[in-house]
Amino acid sequence: MKHRTSGWRPDRREFVKAAGLAALSTGTLAPALAALPSDRALSLAESRRDELLDLLQRMIRIRSLSGESAEEAQAVVKDYLRALPYRIEETADRPSRYVDHAEYMPPNPPSDGPFINVVGLPADGSQAHAMFSHIDTHLLVDGWETDPFTPVIRDGRIYGLGTGDAKGGVSAMLVAAAALAEAGEPLPVVMSLHGKGGGSRGSLPTFERLKQSGSPLKAVLYVHPAETGRGLDDVKNEVQGVVDLALEVKGWRAPPMEIGSVDSSSWEEGGNAADVMMQSLRRLRDITYADTKLNVGILDGGDRAGSVAADARVVFRLKFGGDHSWRSLLEAGRQELRRIQASLPAADSGETFELSLEPVGYRTNPGVADWEAQESVVLRDAIEGVTGRAPDAYPNHYAGDIRYPIRLLGVPAYGIGSLGGGFYGPNEWIDIDDLVRLTAVCIQTLSGWSATA
Repeated sequence: MKHRTSGWRPDRREFVKAAGLAALSTGTLAPALAALPSDRALSLAESRRDELLDLLQRMIRIRSLSGESAEEAQAVVKDYLRALPYRIEETADRPSRYVDHAEYMPPNPPSDGPFINVVGLPADGSQAHAMFSHIDTHLLVDGWETDPFTPVIRDGRIYGLGTGDAKGGVSAMLVAAAALAEAGEPLPVVMSLHGKGGGSRGSLPTFERLKQSGSPLKAVLYVHPAETGRGLDDVKNEVQGVVDLALEVKGWRAPPMEIGSVDSSSWEEGGNAADVMMQSLRRLRDITYADTKLNVGILDGGDRAGSVAADARVVFRLKFGGDHSWRSLLEAGRQELRRIQASLPAADSGETFELSLEPVGYRTNPGVADWEAQESVVLRDAIEGVTGRAPDAYPNHYAGDIRYPIRLLGVPAYGIGSLGGGFYGPNEWIDIDDLVRLTAVCIQTLSGWSATA
């Protein structure tokens, strides 16, 4: 997969022109000719600037921290959609119902809701494309210079908890849907979900339901910025597979030869858990996980230097792609450890080594949307048409919610958002002009997807 464009790629005008020539050759009018141009999309977004800002400020004033239901904030979303030709579906979801799901990741912070998720379905029944973002925000942290729940506009920015991550995205997609309705364009499915902490509160249950219903979606736009802070300069088209694993080894110490002196225990007669841990880790790295990236994060080799370690633990991260899943990697590691354990000697007194491998922290599978696919070309041309700059692919994120439509529905999904800062910390902000541009990109992209479907 190419992460940056190379060689010739048609610009928006050439793309539409090519579609028009194809239509002449077949005697039909190519749908691509109906796609909104960038200046029209930008004009529609600009005409709703005040509406966009008002909507975002209303959302900022409502607390919807990660791990909370967000029912009050979702009421704002429902009120907005009711004025548009949408049918609203609201669900109360619990992550615990999905513990055995292949795409499950324990929510952080731990909580089981229920969490309110809202889906707007076009009243005409069409479901070709979708936009989604998340309504829940980061937790409160120290260091805010203003009230996190009071929006502050200063120097072209709007400050407040959740502005960039991701109530700005929720606002942009809602206003984009209104503009598409105004322009008579096909409407996308619109979803306001819980996405913080791995997506198991909202994105997983929602996209699993779409899968079970035989969803006809062809492409999905995740209105959430790449965490680089570069706004529309970066498009998330890939998420990394990541799993954090803890390898624990239990060994034993020989009886002390001196009363009350652990260090007098014979090293040769002990079962050194630290040695076995390091040997096992090397074997996992070189054999079982040879086609992944392995990084050691935490080492605990025992409680003292002068004696054999009776217990040892190492926490490491695997980063992976391809056909791997975190569950398959976990099971492969456990199988290898069973073989290692069976080969280890026991003490004359009967003590044996015990090896275990458990997931801790992140556990998320990879997903990739083709950077050269037609849907990507339409999106990239929309960004270039609105901003004047072709975007770059950003492939380095993990636990990104685009993995759900990619893996569960088998459709391309892309993450885009506005220029902003303060993610995961105090004084979160988003650039207002860029938020308008983001809305225009959403309008033009959905229009282009519909026209080229």
